[in-house]
Amino acid sequence: MDHKRPITGEEVLHLHEWELSDPSDLEEVLKELADIKYALDQSSIVAITDQRGKIQYVNDLLCKISKYERHELIGQDHRILNSHYHPKEFFKEMWRTIGNGNVWEGEIRNRAKDGSYYWVYTTIVPFLNEQGRPYRYIAIRNDITARKEMEEEVKRSEERYRLITENSSDLIATVNREGEFLYISPSHQALLGRGLNEIKKGTIYDLIHERDRSSVKEEIIRLSEKRKVSSQLELRLQTKTGSWIHAEAKMNSILSNTGEVRKVLLVTRDITERKRSEDKIYHLAFHDTLTDLPNRRLFMNELQQKLSRPKKSFKTAVLFVDLDRFKDINDSWGHDTGDYILMEAAHRIRRSLRSSDFVARIGGDEFTVLLDNIQNEEDVKFLVERIHKVFEEPLHLSGKEIFISCSIGAAIYPDHAKTADELLKRADTALYAVKERGRSGFSLFNAEMEEKSLERILMEIELRKAIELEQFCLDYQPKTDFSKGTLVGMEALVRWYHPELGKIPPNKFIPIAEETGLIVQIGEWVLQEACRQNKKWQDMGYPPLTVSVNVSVRQLEQKGLLQKIEEVLHDTGLQPQWLELEVTESVFADLDNASALLEEIRSLGVKISVDDFGTGYSSFSYIKHLPVDTLKIDSSFIRDIHQNAESQAIVDAILTLAGTLGIDVIAEGVESKEQLEVLNSGGCSQGQGYLFSKPVSHETFEHYLENSQMLFSK
Repeated sequence: MDHKRPITGEEVLHLHEWELSDPSDLEEVLKELADIKYALDQSSIVAITDQRGKIQYVNDLLCKISKYERHELIGQDHRILNSHYHPKEFFKEMWRTIGNGNVWEGEIRNRAKDGSYYWVYTTIVPFLNEQGRPYRYIAIRNDITARKEMEEEVKRSEERYRLITENSSDLIATVNREGEFLYISPSHQALLGRGLNEIKKGTIYDLIHERDRSSVKEEIIRLSEKRKVSSQLELRLQTKTGSWIHAEAKMNSILSNTGEVRKVLLVTRDITERKRSEDKIYHLAFHDTLTDLPNRRLFMNELQQKLSRPKKSFKTAVLFVDLDRFKDINDSWGHDTGDYILMEAAHRIRRSLRSSDFVARIGGDEFTVLLDNIQNEEDVKFLVERIHKVFEEPLHLSGKEIFISCSIGAAIYPDHAKTADELLKRADTALYAVKERGRSGFSLFNAEMEEKSLERILMEIELRKAIELEQFCLDYQPKTDFSKGTLVGMEALVRWYHPELGKIPPNKFIPIAEETGLIVQIGEWVLQEACRQNKKWQDMGYPPLTVSVNVSVRQLEQKGLLQKIEEVLHDTGLQPQWLELEVTESVFADLDNASALLEEIRSLGVKISVDDFGTGYSSFSYIKHLPVDTLKIDSSFIRDIHQNAESQAIVDAILTLAGTLGIDVIAEGVESKEQLEVLNSGGCSQGQGYLFSKPVSHETFEHYLENSQMLFSK
């Protein structure tokens, strides 16, 4: 025997065949055998059985894992460890293998003495006699319980995720960098109408609208290259019928154990209904609901785009069209007739214009027209004459003929103005000149028209005196929760009582105050007086209510508004939660820092509401970012909500939007019980209007504080 090398396992097994000529050889062999046994006992579970399977030897590790004592195992067969997990055929195959003298390897689940289970990876080596038949078996096992439990947990997790993905209404898919599908959930077939095999043959880009593909591809590449961890975007998916579904996709990178990107996970949700609501609100934000014409905001956008083009030989003109004596017709014939006349006027103006011209309704009975490709004043006059001509036709309503006319003012760019706002203002100035002459005519702007009329000069002078002499007072209009029959707040409205001219309507002095900047001083007085009166009512023991105060764009433009509000609250002692500032939607379009300023005001605890919501600028995608607490639905939608399905649908959309964003809603201009019933059934529970009360003095409002049921007894 070569003493310079260790003996092999094969030599150990055939030790009886060795010829040991030196006693030291035997000692060395025995030492190596002892070393091997020690190493084996430390690392593996060992058992030796006879040819019938009776246990002849077990090491300590087998006792430890099985929780049996050695004497409990010796003489038994391996059925004592049987967990009954494996079928009988499993063990038959094992015995067949080792009975034929072959080594068997496999994973076995055994049962310990205390009833617990453990897994072992087992190698059974048969020892053969001279006839080649097994006379003994040695089983060497390694504990793999932890690995098996991990595998089982992975299986359970995979099963849970499989159930989630296969039963989710969302589209769940994984793709590679090229957009090829690695997995798609069954929901793809239900939503897109395409078979899963058909979808898998292509890439994700085959399903996406061509205008959305590049952005999706860019995001998948970024995620694949670990330049982003997650992403979210909107896209359109095509169904088998060719229709398009609006969807929102959330994408995440899935990493391997080494940190490399294996694939990209997409969870895509159908947002088609939400987009329809957004489109409805967006259309509402830029169109007049009665005539479906563009509103002021859309008109100004269009005008600014036209004026921003490179200078060319043609010019652009703006017409300001106002229906003559419309208020008299409205008062005499009613609002329904007035609405019909406005719709007919819109139709006639559009009918008289060219396809390239742009007409809008900017409020009340006022329309604006954008005339493009104008060469000179004669082109403007020609189109004005066509408008006047169509208004000569009588309206036939309920068997009667109604004649309407219009006054038109015009201004031309760049002859009369250099900006869109200036052009519109000068067209309005020209219109004012027509009305001064007796209406039903036309004027083109000239510089002399910018001189203020004596009436406006005197009004401005008297308005300045009114501020100095405090000729203003406040009326209060109740806000109610009509579902509960309770008073929930009030709106403070400024009134001017001139000692000689008497009561001057707000629509007469507020525009002058806005134009001259006097609205800032008036607004500060209103804020101070409203807070003072509200605190006084609280001190008298009446339940605390929120008082709403209107804030104009000019006020928001002034520096120090935030400090002024803090000062008023401190001076009056009114807690900020009982004050609400009302702004119009145009604030967010015309004042860049409005959102930031209003957020600062809200941080004081003061509430913010959007007045006349639905007639201005906001849309679904924009309003959710605004710092507001309440939306006040404009009265134009409430007026015919019980008769007009479109108005009701718009109100429902606003209520859905507000509910999603957690914003309160109040309806303005509630005048009939029929309107109230529709609002109540639609989920709107708060409102103000003549059905409950017109704006009243603070003395009368105190009666409502004493007995709010007076508001609901009509």
